[in-house]
Amino acid sequence: MLLETLTLNQFRNYEAQQAAFCPGLNLLSGPNGHGKTNLLEAIHYGCLAHSQRTRKDKELIRWGASAFVLRLQGRVGEQAHTQSVEYAESGHKRVKVEGRESKRLSDLLGHFSVVSFSPEDLDLIRSGPQLRRRFLDVLLCQFSLDYLDTLRHYNGALKQRNSLLKQMGGNDVLAAYDEPLVEHGTRITLMRRRALADMAPLAGEAYRFISDAGEELTLGLSGSVSDASEEASLRAAFRRKLESLRVAERETGVTLAGPHREDLAIDLSGRPARDFGSQGQKRSVALSLKLASARLLEAKQGRWPILLLDDVFAELDESRRRRIGDLVRGKGQVFIANPRAADLPFEPEKTLNLRHGTLA
Repeated sequence: MLLETLTLNQFRNYEAQQAAFCPGLNLLSGPNGHGKTNLLEAIHYGCLAHSQRTRKDKELIRWGASAFVLRLQGRVGEQAHTQSVEYAESGHKRVKVEGRESKRLSDLLGHFSVVSFSPEDLDLIRSGPQLRRRFLDVLLCQFSLDYLDTLRHYNGALKQRNSLLKQMGGNDVLAAYDEPLVEHGTRITLMRRRALADMAPLAGEAYRFISDAGEELTLGLSGSVSDASEEASLRAAFRRKLESLRVAERETGVTLAGPHREDLAIDLSGRPARDFGSQGQKRSVALSLKLASARLLEAKQGRWPILLLDDVFAELDESRRRRIGDLVRGKGQVFIANPRAADLPFEPEKTLNLRHGTLA
């Protein structure tokens, strides 16, 4: 897949700007605070209709404006492709694919797939499970609309069930809300496990190459209602778990079991990276997860995704910079935001110089 042009209107510090890109390595250069990261964020948002930096879309509207528009043009395989996203401060979001407005945001997915990495992604290792679940969900939704649909149904069932718990506590009607939760939750757990089974060796390989150390990176899914691998057995275990938690759930007013309680387990040589990894190890783990995500998307879609790297080389020694460069060079379209071109272990095919939200 190839992103050829991006048009921004009233996004972050960009008033009106069009940027053209090359198929290979695109360097976004310029002083800090002038729009390099914002341009990467615009690409991400235009591809997936959400930001990798914030959950509050209103923060993306340029100061003094009431809406922003992003328009992407390029090629997916041999076909020309255009898609756009418009967001207004009222909360209304409009999506167009090939110039036709769509009522579903999901219609945007599967065309321009994207994987991003920034220094903040260390929170994948350091923070709680919510961010790691979101990481998995965003990845799976890009190559599986079935997963997206199942996740949407599960979240709807979870919201209804939690609402009932808060309103009616001990009412026996609660059992009727178990089945949709079990049906969709079971499928989510199984799909997450399959994705991790494919992704784990890719992440381990990337970590060994980047770190050149003796630790072994392993991934797993923790917090599931059961370790059962068969769908029927997992469904039955989920039902039993909900039944056993009836009293506790009525007391707390929330659903205490299901995929919304799962976590991505990240270990280095059998020990949790969150607790035992150094800062450098955590950074290498986070980058390995993102590179493994890109390889998984390539395997599922037959195309390397767009790769966004924000200041990834700044805190790495020359050896690790070179190794990362070897992993991404020649793999497809890459966007690198870096204030110092000297930090790069390769020559970019194109350099875009940014000053105050404009291309200099």
